[in-house]
Amino acid sequence: MTGTKDELRRDFLERRGAMSSTEVAVASAAIGRRVLALEDFLRAGTVMAYVDVRSEVRTGGLIRAALRRGQRVALPVPDPRTGHMVAALAAAYPAGLVPGPYGIPVPSPGSEAVSPPDLDCVLVPGVAFDEDGFRLGYGGGYYDRFLSGIRGRALAVGLAYAWQVVPRLAREPHDRPVDLVVTEEWVLRRDAGR
Repeated sequence: MTGTKDELRRDFLERRGAMSSTEVAVASAAIGRRVLALEDFLRAGTVMAYVDVRSEVRTGGLIRAALRRGQRVALPVPDPRTGHMVAALAAAYPAGLVPGPYGIPVPSPGSEAVSPPDLDCVLVPGVAFDEDGFRLGYGGGYYDRFLSGIRGRALAVGLAYAWQVVPRLAREPHDRPVDLVVTEEWVLRRDAGR
């Protein structure tokens, strides 16, 4: 891919923003079915999911399914002062969530924190992903820092629309790849292809 990260981010976000609510719903449902077919997701005792905003791949159905299955579900709580985020348990979804930084709902204050090594599966948002699992995020570095704490323990699963996956993105030393990218069309396993 050519262009700076900021230019690519703008282009991908513009395209994603142009998706209709029906397109988002249909693709998200297909992605959700693929995630629910992953053995690693089904076996996970503790799952971390993001709360979707705008036209991101919707995660509400996955969060509710995990809670129904008795899995512990953590949600990210970013701290703009430090540039880091923590995972906090959600007892219910969307009940109990409160407005958080960047307009993203988070578990209510006082919710139990989960340390990264205690996570079994992390669902990761992205503006774009490449075929090696590297992602283009929103530019804050929250997930790269967070994922560096789970390497080798939890399975990191990027959720994306198929058109958001490109052959290769520019990389920096601090970038951390995901293990899988799940789209409405296929599951991409890093180093294994589609």
